[in-house]
Amino acid sequence: MINRRNFLGLGLGALAVVAIPGKLSAIDFRETMPKAWTATKVDDAVKEIFGSTATTEGSINLSAPDIAENGAVIPVSFDTELKATKVAVFQDANPESAVAVFTIPENAVIDYAIRIKLAKTGTVTVIAEADGKLYSVSKLVKVTIGGCGG
Repeated sequence: MINRRNFLGLGLGALAVVAIPGKLSAIDFRETMPKAWTATKVDDAVKEIFGSTATTEGSINLSAPDIAENGAVIPVSFDTELKATKVAVFQDANPESAVAVFTIPENAVIDYAIRIKLAKTGTVTVIAEADGKLYSVSKLVKVTIGGCGG
């Protein structure tokens, strides 16, 4: 005979199995595109990831502070209505330009927030690939020492 505790445990276990996606997939861009992660110029990293550097400005909203008091934890968020298949974040203040690459599932909402490091003042760029075209947006972030703003 099954008691209530065992029944609940089995029910929750069955629910967990049903909730697991049928197929999880992730691309390890560090393995498949190693030159993108060692590129010291944004254009070189963009070309490695997307195959081209020709972008159209706009269609992406980028939020980052104008002045960052701590270059170790700079909040960056971006969103777009584009039906993008891939989105990447770059910066030109650190030795390696590529920050992150996201593969976007079909019909996903693109509204991401991350924290990045900048060694010094630099430009953050987000590029999205949709319908075979590249769209970009950039913002200069001034990194101050001690938050003096000078």
